[in-house]
Amino acid sequence: MNTTLRREYHISDMRSLSTAIALSLALTSAAAAAQVTTVDEGAFTITRGGTKPTDRIGQESFTIRRTKGPGGDVVVANATVTFDTEHLAPALRTDTSFSPLAYQVEVRTGTDVERLRGRIGGGRFSAQLKNAKGESSKEYIVSDGALILDDDIFHQYYFLVQRARGGSATIPVVIPRRNTQETMRIQTGANEQVRVGTTSVEARHYTIQEPTGATRQVWADAQGRILKVQLDASGITATRDELPR
Repeated sequence: MNTTLRREYHISDMRSLSTAIALSLALTSAAAAAQVTTVDEGAFTITRGGTKPTDRIGQESFTIRRTKGPGGDVVVANATVTFDTEHLAPALRTDTSFSPLAYQVEVRTGTDVERLRGRIGGGRFSAQLKNAKGESSKEYIVSDGALILDDDIFHQYYFLVQRARGGSATIPVVIPRRNTQETMRIQTGANEQVRVGTTSVEARHYTIQEPTGATRQVWADAQGRILKVQLDASGITATRDELPR
């Protein structure tokens, strides 16, 4: 084969290889995308005492996704929650029954940073806490079917609603940053009108009762996606900025 033919052969061969690689990458990306389903994503405006601009105290942006894995599907929820002096970044991974597998949250207050990492297994919650004072560990017993509902984080009510849809439920709830578990009673109520942005929509009303007797009100759409949360004791309300897509 002369030099010209060899050169043309190599160029043609490289073009074929490049095309094959590009096609392989495209198929891999498409397959990866097919493995992830967005369950819900959006943002909440957090207020205290009313709906005027001066009542606003924070904002939460979140995503909840379902991912296929070799050991079965998992649900992954991430968020950023911003208040005047505090910033939270929680990340929760659960199985398809919404029982937590792993949880972590970073809390920034001014220049101070606190990180909590926890895992649930064998009926225990094992947590490692790291902050300016050092590192510490804590482990405590949790009930079967316990869910995670951390303070000041609102998209996590989605998991309670999924457990109670169509009825009522008594749910053990782990509150990681308090190192405690509480049993909460969630009652499904009637459909009501809720304003989201400039739109009034029908939503299912749920009432959650804490062991102390304090109540929380939650409104969700037909798929259980959270539209509004109201903490009666503190007067704090988180309202969805836009309707779920």
